Amino acid sequence: MLERIKAHFIKTIDRMRARLKGVTRAQWGRVGYYAALALLLIALGVASSAYRNKRLAPPKQEPVARSALSARAEAALPTSAPTPAPVEWVWPLEGEIIGEYSPSEPVWSTTLEQWQTHPALDIAGSPGEAVYAARDGEISDAWCDRLWGNVIVIDHDGGWQSVYRGLNTLNLVEVGDSVKAGDVVSAVAPSVPCEGDLAPHIHFELTRDGKEMDFAEIMEN
Repeated sequence: MLERIKAHFIKTIDRMRARLKGVTRAQWGRVGYYAALALLLIALGVASSAYRNKRLAPPKQEPVARSALSARAEAALPTSAPTPAPVEWVWPLEGEIIGEYSPSEPVWSTTLEQWQTHPALDIAGSPGEAVYAARDGEISDAWCDRLWGNVIVIDHDGGWQSVYRGLNTLNLVEVGDSVKAGDVVSAVAPSVPCEGDLAPHIHFELTRDGKEMDFAEIMEN
């Protein structure tokens, strides 16, 4: 800044000297006053212009390292991919319910000719139609029953247990096998011995900690 003012002064004085070579000392005294005033005004103008330019200049910003930008970008990313929701329950057989859940109110059994409770669902299907595991679990039991035909039991997490009666085979799974919801565990038998008055179906029971549960109600919620 000072160097610019000094250089401007020197150039102005040199120009005035060149113009006033023939001026007398008395005349120079009068002219010198105005010259000094002009130089002062020039100096003030230069200083004012420099000050305004300084105020208008954008503030200096410190450069941000690339590593810092990368760290900010990584911090904005989710920490992990969303976990897919686990499969809960699926219908063991896609068919009409021909025997409603009735754990406390007795219903008439035409086959056995007696009143009895029915803590299960009778789900109609065609003989040989696939029967699926209703939820992830482990085969805990399997046997052939005189009244219910082939029976498979699956234990699930949380104290849940599903029972499938009226199956045509026990050869697709073994006790101890792990199954996923929707895995085929057997098929529909031509009939259930103790419910022979009904169309081909499976007798499906569901319990939690030994308490009967209404599977149809669970699937509606």
